[in-house]
Amino acid sequence: MTISDHVTRSDRAAPRAAGVLMLSGVVLYILPSILHGNPPIDDAAATLEYVADASGWRIADLVNILAVVLWVIALSFLRTLPGLPGPLSRATGSVWAVAAGVFGVYFGIHAIGLSTAADQYLSGAVDRAAVVERTEALLLVLGSTAFVAQALLGLAVGLTGLLLARAEVGGRVFGIIGAVIGLGWLVGAVAINFAVIVPFTALAWVWLVVLGVCLCMNRLPFRAGIAAR
Repeated sequence: MTISDHVTRSDRAAPRAAGVLMLSGVVLYILPSILHGNPPIDDAAATLEYVADASGWRIADLVNILAVVLWVIALSFLRTLPGLPGPLSRATGSVWAVAAGVFGVYFGIHAIGLSTAADQYLSGAVDRAAVVERTEALLLVLGSTAFVAQALLGLAVGLTGLLLARAEVGGRVFGIIGAVIGLGWLVGAVAINFAVIVPFTALAWVWLVVLGVCLCMNRLPFRAGIAAR
């Protein structure tokens, strides 16, 4: 049984659009993360040199922001599916929007703040000690914002899973898996524990890819009762 069995012809493009946007978001989220590597954030001067040597630093950060925005748009298409619980659907959309906003601030500072400081540090036009001091303040802000952004993304993924678990056309087991993955991401971020954040982030990527592929195929893993209709 396909999603098309539950929606009108005019609405059949929405799941596919959601799938394409979701998959695009995953790709655009992962690639910049790989290109960034691991800046030496414990040393402001070393961070500035790292950023200065990194090619496409600013573009990569802006692409990261775009990735989360695409997820927000994907959810707006996903929410057109029938049988979604209204209040939970609206709450999920709101959390995704807030997460994208915080994430945008985080990577905006990454893209513009750190790259500007790196340019000043290398140019010698500004006292280097002053630039390092300002960079230390930037790194403190980034460190604080990063975990808030990660927690909100985990919450957004978890709510999306819960939404699908309760939806008429959603797969209960698949949705519950997404809810657990999102909760793990959220807990890891609140605990400031990368040993928890990293594996649950990777699992979230996989879960979103599976969801995106299913949506592109106009399918979802349905509940047994609905599939039997």
